[in-house]
Amino acid sequence: MITCAIGFSPLAAQKSENEYDYRERTRQLAFDPVRFFPDSYSRDLFMSIRYTGDDYGYPVYSIGVRKGCTRDDQGEARKTCSNRLTARMVRSPFNGEAGRPRWRGQKLFGALHAKSIVDDANLKHALDEYGLEWLEADVTTCAPAIAHLETASEIKFFTTSPLPADGETIAIALHADKLELLFGGYLERVRYYGMVKDGNPGAWADGFAKSLETCWGPATDARPWSAEE
Repeated sequence: MITCAIGFSPLAAQKSENEYDYRERTRQLAFDPVRFFPDSYSRDLFMSIRYTGDDYGYPVYSIGVRKGCTRDDQGEARKTCSNRLTARMVRSPFNGEAGRPRWRGQKLFGALHAKSIVDDANLKHALDEYGLEWLEADVTTCAPAIAHLETASEIKFFTTSPLPADGETIAIALHADKLELLFGGYLERVRYYGMVKDGNPGAWADGFAKSLETCWGPATDARPWSAEE
């Protein structure tokens, strides 16, 4: 017996070689966590998360977490900022159907498609009008997030599964949402990319995002799609 989790997605539009790809540019300009901290000394992040929906990579949310000081930390602030963890997030605001995060990104792409966008200037204006959530949280003062981070050592980045026994049910996921989790550090880089499934790194990362929910506030820095490349 085979059980399948099947999701419906519209057919991707065919694009000519020279047509402006507003979808990919949205992922690059608005949902790349590296762009969330232009005031950092380094482009390396302590952690980044990107959640995308279905096979079409609908952008649902992206989170970047930076450790340490910024160029603005001076005087007394320089003495206490080295272990600070700051999270910033861009999220498509539409919450949609319960249990279907992909609807956030699908609705965003639908709204952008209706704008007939032809270049980056058009796209940035459309993203401003759409009202993407641009949020910030001090992880070091967010108790649920700190508690979740303390379980990071339990993440299993690689698992093996035995072949099913005769008559055993096999679960197959089609068109699953995907999540990319990246941990960075000095001479260290660990990456997971795959579906969000109970017990795997994707579920841990999505759980971390949820642990920050009560700690978010509006980010005061420039929105990432407004920054120069």
